[in-house]
Amino acid sequence: MLSLTPENVVAAYSLLCTTPPFNRWHLPPADEIEFHIQRTRKQFADCEIINGTPIIRVSAAKHAQLGTLLATVAHEIIHLYEFRRLPAKEVRHGASFNKLADRVCKIHGFDRGAF
Repeated sequence: MLSLTPENVVAAYSLLCTTPPFNRWHLPPADEIEFHIQRTRKQFADCEIINGTPIIRVSAAKHAQLGTLLATVAHEIIHLYEFRRLPAKEVRHGASFNKLADRVCKIHGFDRGAF
């Protein structure tokens, strides 16, 4: 069972940023992002920008396996990418997100239905 730490999330983010398509998205380095661990069972994770700082929060209650963590962080990276390109009100699970998610899941072998 994975004992989730901020360092695990930073490592997952950093690893994914070295792989396609993320490695072409000009994402901020991990040290420019705040990573937090939550205990909620309501959601796997979320991402937002507060005062210009990206924040990714991941639920320890939902992540017992490394594969799930990688898929979740990939999901939140898509949101981060969209926050940097689109007005905040447009960053949702709409057409843009779904197109990117399809591509990410195909490249990385993530289950698109669970993504």
